[in-house]
This record gives sequence, C-alpha cells and structure tokens, in this order.
Amino acid sequence: MCDRLAEICAREFEAKIDRLAAAHKRGHILVATPFFHERPVRIDDIPKLKHLVRNALRARAWFSRQNPGWALPLPLSEDEHENILCSGFFHRHLVSFYSYSLQGRDFDYLGHPLLYDYCRGAMAAQFGEAGVWEDRQLLAEFPPKPLPGLDEQGRWRPLPNRDSRLIENLMRL
Repeated sequence: MCDRLAEICAREFEAKIDRLAAAHKRGHILVATPFFHERPVRIDDIPKLKHLVRNALRARAWFSRQNPGWALPLPLSEDEHENILCSGFFHRHLVSFYSYSLQGRDFDYLGHPLLYDYCRGAMAAQFGEAGVWEDRQLLAEFPPKPLPGLDEQGRWRPLPNRDSRLIENLMRL
C-alpha cells in the first residue's frame, strides 16, 4: 500500500511540475515538494527534482515497512527534521541523521546501510549532542561500531555528483 501511494504521489507531483514548466519554458517556477514548502526552482533543474522526489517517497515507503514504529516516518523536510531535533527523543535524532545520510546518496536506500547499522556507526562517531551518544538506552540498543565511509556530517559515502545538492542549495534561499 505504501509503495502504491508513493508512486501515485510521485506521478501527481511530476504531472503538476511538468504543467508549470511547460507554461513557463524557461527561468524559475515556484515549487512545493516534500522537502520544502515553496522555493523558486530553475526549469533546467526540474528533472533532478523529480528524480529526488520519486526516490524520497520510495525511501519513505520502504522505511515505513522496514523500521520500528518509533522511527516513523522518515523525515524529509527541514520542518520535520527540526521537530525531531527539538523533541528531545534521542532515538528520533538518529533517524534524522539517517535521513540526511540517505539524502547524500539521492535517497538510494538499497545502496545504503540499514538503520541499525547506521545508528551503531553514528553512536561510534558520536554524532549530535552529547545526550545522543551518551544515552544508556541508545548505547544498549545500538552498541557503537565504526561504520567505514561515514563522513564528518554523518553521511555515509555521499555521492560526489549527487542531485541532492539541489535541495541543499534551495534550502539556503
């Protein structure tokens, strides 16, 4: 059911954005996505944005089937990440870090470590505030184990020419 819904949402997003792009043909259009409410996007960047939205929706659907209830949903927007990081629920902080890591690979969830392995690596690398990596419950659930390929921002082997740079640049606007 989640996969079907993700596919329907992706198709609807793509149809809407194609109509907007066709009406303008060049320049920028205002676009709302699962990542942000509304941002000006260059017409030339539409294929990248469609690719990212489709991948992110698929990743969220996959995540909802593969991970514990406390981890759901996979955050995609800055608002969702901010709500998690302000919640004080350190388990969810790890999910936010995981989502950013997936974003660094254009949401390729099949080519990324699973949440459990990622969390163990994040605990070993001591990401986030001290409360996260000193939390006894988290340490018991995710015994620290280094995850080769984890960078200083908590992303696992981010793609060098990733489309997700588009999201990062648009978030700065």
